[in-house]
Amino acid sequence: MNGANSSKEYGYVFRDRHPERADVYRRFDEASAAARSSLTCRRNVAYGAHPREVFDLFAAGAGAPLVLFVHGGYWQSLDKDRYSFVASSLVGRGFSVALPNYPLAPETRIEAIVARIGTCVPAILRTLAAPPAFWIATGHSAGGHLAATLAMTSPMVSVPLAACVPISGIFDVEPVVETSLNAALGLDGERAAGLSPIRWPVPHCRLAAIVGTDETREFREQSQRFSSYWSGSGQHAELVPIHGKNHYTILCDLLEERSEIAGEIVRMADAFRRETGRGRH
Repeated sequence: MNGANSSKEYGYVFRDRHPERADVYRRFDEASAAARSSLTCRRNVAYGAHPREVFDLFAAGAGAPLVLFVHGGYWQSLDKDRYSFVASSLVGRGFSVALPNYPLAPETRIEAIVARIGTCVPAILRTLAAPPAFWIATGHSAGGHLAATLAMTSPMVSVPLAACVPISGIFDVEPVVETSLNAALGLDGERAAGLSPIRWPVPHCRLAAIVGTDETREFREQSQRFSSYWSGSGQHAELVPIHGKNHYTILCDLLEERSEIAGEIVRMADAFRRETGRGRH
C-alpha cells in the first residue's frame, strides 16, 4: 500500500471485503452470454487501431434512442463482454445499446482513455441503420466517470444528449491518488484534478447519479457532490439511491424485471421527449 492513505484505501479498495463479488460476476457472465445469443448484436466493431478500441451494438430498431454503457474496473481492468446483460434490460424498453471497450492503464493514461472513448461515439452513430432520436450516457464506477466525460464533452454533436446516468461513479479523481490503485494509474494531484468531471462545465442535459445505499461513504459522497454540482449550474439533477445495494451488487438491479436503473433511464428519456418532442413513440 505504498503511498496510500488508509481512509481513502478503505473507501475505494474493497474487493477483498466482498466475497459475493465472484458470484455476482458469475451471474453477469451467464446473463451476458444469454443476451448475446438471444439479441441481435454486432460484435467487436472497431472504432480505432488499438485491439481494445471496439464496441458491441445491440440495435432496437431504426431511429431508436441509444444508451451507451461504459464498463468500470478503475480504468485498468474488466471488459465489455461481462456487461452484455445491460442490453437485455434496455432493448426491450426500446433502446439500442452500445458497449465499448477501451485501452487500459498502465499502458494508457486516463487522459488518453477519455479521448479514445470520445471517438467511439461517432463510430457507433455510423454503424446504426439510422441516427438515434437522442442518446444517454451511462456506465459503472470508472465507467461512470467516463460516461460523465462523454456527456460533458458531447462528442455526438449531431444527435442530442438527453441525459447522463452514471452508476456508482467517480467524479472527483483526486482521492484515488492516495490509494494503491494509483500504482497502475500514475496520477498526481494536478492531473487528477484535471480529470475530475466535478470541475468541468456542465452540459445542457439531465443527470441521474445512481448509487447504492450500501456503498462506502466515499462513493455515496461522490454521487451526492456531483448531483449538487450539476444542479448548481441550473441543470436538472437527481441523486438516485438504490437501497440495499453495494458497489458490486448494484448492477444486479438490471437483471430484475422491474429494474430501478432501467426505470430511471426510461424516465430520463421520457422527460427529454416531453421537453423536445424528439423520439416520441
